[in-house]
Amino acid sequence: MTYQKTKKNNFIVIIFSICFYVLYVTMSDIYPILPPLIGVMFMMFYKYYKNEQFSICILIMLCLFFYELDKSLIVGIMPCVFFITYWFITKQFEYILHINLLFVIIYVSALYLLYVVGMVLCNALFKTSILDFSFIYIYYFIIDCIVSLIYYYIFIRE
Repeated sequence: MTYQKTKKNNFIVIIFSICFYVLYVTMSDIYPILPPLIGVMFMMFYKYYKNEQFSICILIMLCLFFYELDKSLIVGIMPCVFFITYWFITKQFEYILHINLLFVIIYVSALYLLYVVGMVLCNALFKTSILDFSFIYIYYFIIDCIVSLIYYYIFIRE
């Protein structure tokens, strides 16, 4: 396969993925049981950032900004959580051990925990009341862990 054909196929897959994510986010307004897939987005970010494909990482960040804008959340917390998780948690675990299924669960847990901490901090600093705890977040966490593990098993595992 030539380079141009491969590049064209990758571009089509990226455009299809972005359209799917936008459709998924808008469908989650209608069906609130659809989880935000933060773990899967992080696993994709992890994979492409490690491979130094920064254009795809920027597209993932734009998808996160779209998610926060669509859900009327404070914009910018989720990308910050991604970078904090990548630099301070993922990089440290990579130095100790190689990534495996347990670490995927740790990463997703850290993402949700840091996101909640960021939202609580913004609520305190900016006097907003955006985050109200609900048991749906536990459901989101469980489903997101399962989907992230599937994504890891299919696309990242070496």
